[in-house]
Amino acid sequence: MVWVALMAHLAVSGAEPKIMRLAHVFQPDSPSGIGLQAFADKVAQYSQGRMEMKVFPAGQLGSARNIYISSKTGAIDFCVPTFPILADTVPEMTIMTSGYLFDDFGDIKRLLDDPRLGQKWNREIIEKSHLRILGAYYYGKRVVTTGNRPFKSPLEAKGLKIRAVPNPMSLAVIKGLGGNPTPMALKEIFIGLSQGVIDGQENPYPTIWANKWYEVQKYAIETNHQFNAVPFAISERSWENLNGEEQRIVQRATDETMELITTLTQEFEAEIAQRLQAKGMTIVPHHELAIEEFQKAVRDSVKTRFDGKVWPAGLMEEVLAVGRN
Repeated sequence: MVWVALMAHLAVSGAEPKIMRLAHVFQPDSPSGIGLQAFADKVAQYSQGRMEMKVFPAGQLGSARNIYISSKTGAIDFCVPTFPILADTVPEMTIMTSGYLFDDFGDIKRLLDDPRLGQKWNREIIEKSHLRILGAYYYGKRVVTTGNRPFKSPLEAKGLKIRAVPNPMSLAVIKGLGGNPTPMALKEIFIGLSQGVIDGQENPYPTIWANKWYEVQKYAIETNHQFNAVPFAISERSWENLNGEEQRIVQRATDETMELITTLTQEFEAEIAQRLQAKGMTIVPHHELAIEEFQKAVRDSVKTRFDGKVWPAGLMEEVLAVGRN
């Protein structure tokens, strides 16, 4: 009804709405998909129909990287890139997917708001990639699943072949967890688990559920080794084409949407854990694990691979300090 009223108002005034495009790879009924549609609706509502958002979900306009490339040129206005993609431009942003640096999503927000770190990185993204990060939302904690052998410490995980995302950070984190990192594409995981090519994998609960890995995995170990966040960005060209009021509308809608998706994801995450138990999976809770051992081993592994090589020496300590403040 609100949208009908806005269109009627525009018809009477004779004004043409400003059309903007938002593309992403998430399913419309996922927390991300629901939230990003809400963003589009909020922009239309707050602008009283002067701005209209066309949303292209589920990879309709290509992969996350393809959408990111199109957004750099302004062909797409809004995108949802990953931090590893942004790290191609600003290597320090690789630390966003490191292990055991964040105790909660609040730590991530404080890092992104820090003028010496997150805000500096954003300025570099604007300058080099012509994208402006407007916000970020919580995407889930990563847990490890295994088929036959649970573990509670890095020593107990030794020898387990754990699927790794094919990138250096994932390899370093899984090595720190005690496993033998085995790179594998997402679509190959189910077969790899069922055939014993790998013993386990690590992902947030919603991803585990969506891919039905509970059919070939018995244990979910709540290592919570990564707090994943997803950035939300606008093409700098598109941002500059907005007037001051329109920029404020977009930022207001973004802030509200980031909170909405974070809440939806947290609720969905808790629900999925219960569903996995109902499917027969055994949850090994976070509080039963030797977390301090995991923390030290993962941080040491990541630091050896990245500190002073991919990012400036001492960056990990700076990030941890931001989280403690």
